[in-house]
Amino acid sequence: MESSALIPIEIVNFSAVDDSFGRVRLVKGTPAPCYIEGTMAVPNQQGGFDVYVDTKDARALQKAGRTIGSLGLNKVAVSLSDDLGLEFTALSAAQLVLGLDSEPLRKVGLTVALDLKNAVLAAVRRDVTFVTLARIFANSSNNQYHTIDLVQTYFTKLQEAFFKFGKEYGGAAGKLSFKLYMAGDELFDQNCIGLQTVGNSAQHQPCLGVIDYIGPNAREDQVDIVLVGKGIAFDTGGYDLKPSKFMETMRTDKSGLIYVAAATMLAASMSAHKHIRCYLPCCENRVSSSAMVPGDIITYPNKVTVEIGNTDAEGRLILADALLLGCKDKPKFILDAATLTGAAKIAIGRDMCAILCRENQVDEQLAQSFAYTNEEFWPLPLKEYHKRYITAQRADISNTSHGEGAPGASTAAAFLSFFVDSDVKWTHLDLANAYQAEGSPYLAAGSTGSTVLALAHWLVGAQY
Repeated sequence: MESSALIPIEIVNFSAVDDSFGRVRLVKGTPAPCYIEGTMAVPNQQGGFDVYVDTKDARALQKAGRTIGSLGLNKVAVSLSDDLGLEFTALSAAQLVLGLDSEPLRKVGLTVALDLKNAVLAAVRRDVTFVTLARIFANSSNNQYHTIDLVQTYFTKLQEAFFKFGKEYGGAAGKLSFKLYMAGDELFDQNCIGLQTVGNSAQHQPCLGVIDYIGPNAREDQVDIVLVGKGIAFDTGGYDLKPSKFMETMRTDKSGLIYVAAATMLAASMSAHKHIRCYLPCCENRVSSSAMVPGDIITYPNKVTVEIGNTDAEGRLILADALLLGCKDKPKFILDAATLTGAAKIAIGRDMCAILCRENQVDEQLAQSFAYTNEEFWPLPLKEYHKRYITAQRADISNTSHGEGAPGASTAAAFLSFFVDSDVKWTHLDLANAYQAEGSPYLAAGSTGSTVLALAHWLVGAQY
């Protein structure tokens, strides 16, 4: 059996199946009436389980994976009944495994057997590996990795996956490089004002990671797409301290960084024919004598002044650094992703992400990638008049909104718009779906890895 040390999940061919495997068959229809409503898995006469599939659901196979995961099998062979009307593709098979996956199963190791050709299985392993790495690192505890160690260790793991599933530097998969900037580096000292402000409160220093991928036939002197991900390794809220019930999952406030890095490296392993640059600003938001406090004013390199209205609105401060640097690259498109606002979660729930852009028209190619991967988004408005909610008396803008009825997700995007050149095509993702405390019909509880597949396929297929 082919094994990967990168993640505790093996995906094997049916030729590896023996008596140690539980067998699951995906079938059409509904269970017998002796089962209560909602039952999706029942024992069959072959000694395994039949899992009933809702074929009307576009994510039917991922949902079936979740049902299989609830059976507690850590070695499972999955087959499709002839009358189901569905088939495994590399993408749908990967999503079944991702639905099956959970932290309890990962602890003991998970093996999934699928009846697929080796080339298809390789693609399944690739997709599952990058998304699972994202899920593991996004949900990693704060005392496991701190800022610099987090970014370096995570990139090393992603790079191992790139070598495993792509080609070496300079080969068919293009050229890959990584740099890490911190205090004392000219780029960091002159450009990373938000990181210096937020990260000054923590023992572990802030940093900026930069992944640069130049695909086959891409120009080294022309960056096509810039990605930016928010990496708050832990967020206490600063002096606007979070209540404990909101702080307990703040290890996942780095999900934006984790997910865009995984998407970039997955696209690289698929030999995306583009020059992609991915900015990874990372720091901790702590309480200390050197922490920012409400009323502080900072000035960014583009001369925009910001008054700190709330120390718990820190993510947008570090995104601003990377967005300004991204604009210097003169790309054709900038996309940032962040667990930025509670308002987005309240507006659309945790099953999809919010998309905001100046044109209030989601990029057609981005929307197509979400549709292709069956990941969900919902557009929220971004209007010029939203800027009135972030005015400040002593600075150009405040880092938090004010006024009755201020729409938090839109005003956060309005803040970011001050740091993106008006002639650059730009989209902001508010990752309401990055983490699920209780799970969903499609994914187990914990970090979801949502948007990684959609963004990777967009990076590969978009024409910019």
